[in-house]
Amino acid sequence: MSIEQSQVEQALEILGEGTRLDVLGEHADLLRFAESEVTAQHSERRLRVRVRTTRNGRSVAGSLETLDPEAVQGLADRLNAALADLAPLPDAHSPRAASAGSAAQADGAQAEVAPQVVPSASVLESDPAVRHRWFSTVRDGLDSSTTLGGAIRYDVLDRVVADSDGLFRAETLTKAAIQAIAKKGDNSVSVKYMHRDADRIPVDEIPAKLRTALTPLPTRGAHHGPCRVLLKPQAVITLMATYGHFVLGATGYATGRSAVAGRLGERVVSDLLSLVDDGADADGLPSGFDAEGNVRRRTQLIDHGVLTGVVSDRRRAAVTGGVPTGHAVPDGWRFGGDPSPSNLLLAPGDATDEELLSDCGSGLVVNRLDYLRSLHPKQTLVTGTTRDGTYWAEGGELVAWHPQVRFTFRMDDVLNAVLAVGNTRECGDTTFMDSVVVPSLLIDAGPLALP
Repeated sequence: MSIEQSQVEQALEILGEGTRLDVLGEHADLLRFAESEVTAQHSERRLRVRVRTTRNGRSVAGSLETLDPEAVQGLADRLNAALADLAPLPDAHSPRAASAGSAAQADGAQAEVAPQVVPSASVLESDPAVRHRWFSTVRDGLDSSTTLGGAIRYDVLDRVVADSDGLFRAETLTKAAIQAIAKKGDNSVSVKYMHRDADRIPVDEIPAKLRTALTPLPTRGAHHGPCRVLLKPQAVITLMATYGHFVLGATGYATGRSAVAGRLGERVVSDLLSLVDDGADADGLPSGFDAEGNVRRRTQLIDHGVLTGVVSDRRRAAVTGGVPTGHAVPDGWRFGGDPSPSNLLLAPGDATDEELLSDCGSGLVVNRLDYLRSLHPKQTLVTGTTRDGTYWAEGGELVAWHPQVRFTFRMDDVLNAVLAVGNTRECGDTTFMDSVVVPSLLIDAGPLALP
């Protein structure tokens, strides 16, 4: 699927002055498997066109699934009728100037060149046989008493953000991902890899990782009370994505809704942690611009525990020195309208996997958090469960499987209780964040006390 510039320009002409288009063409190839058998293999294509028109200080928005001129004209008529019903306010008509606060800022943003992300031929030239070979490689590397489930997905995303003032940004993003979940008896473990280039995913390594994680161990009863907890990277991905989304946006900071509001320059987490958002870092899944067409800027968020920045869109650019950091979210986004981090990277530490396990002592090892649900964003209070590989450790070794655990905790308490940071990182994503790159974290006893 490709988005022609001429189609976008025609749509803007129909929709008139003060209009911005956010166009996303999605092409997904998916292979699902369960009980060591392929259960589905199919392709999905979709075009989403988000429209916002701003005139005289008033904005209206709508969406389409086509750039067909007749459909665009129909939407234009509805948007114009809605604008006619709103009382005008004196303001610039430009969709950029109205949001950013001044035409000069908008012109400066337009002059910037977004970094180009080169799409991978290994995904563009997608072959179902390759995905089936990935599945077979993992399945055949496991013994007959182990069942395999999961999914393999290739995505091609064509993105265009353009407006009636001449802004036009376009990029094609590719992504390949595999999640493999192996189950033996009552125990399960999982491995997840993703990359812009399918050829960079080490599929051949997955069977050995799963076999090692399924090592025969007794199952102990649930521990109750405080203990040290070793969060492996896939668990830390969920933690840091959730923390970043609820805490490190400019709107929450400016309105006092964030746990770190007013604390710029203060220590907010352990001094072992340094966090950036960088859409150009190849360790994550790079992208060049946000839903408003702002260039994604490398933003240092936390430096050795000290809050050094937040992410912004045009509306909240004043919080970040008058220039948006490139973190606007799409109109009608189901996770809210506030700017949100997109490409988080947590700096690695010095501890090896063996040292982390040794320092854990008698404690819990968590490979994956199934989810974290926010209970009180201001207090960073969340609840969630472990999944796929939860162990009990003693003396630097895994000695037993531990039943899955439901945690309820404050994220800032956990991030202030970090004892050590791993020296290797993994890349993952969430439904509300493009990529998160993190190491393991060893957490002191207390914040993650087991009920």
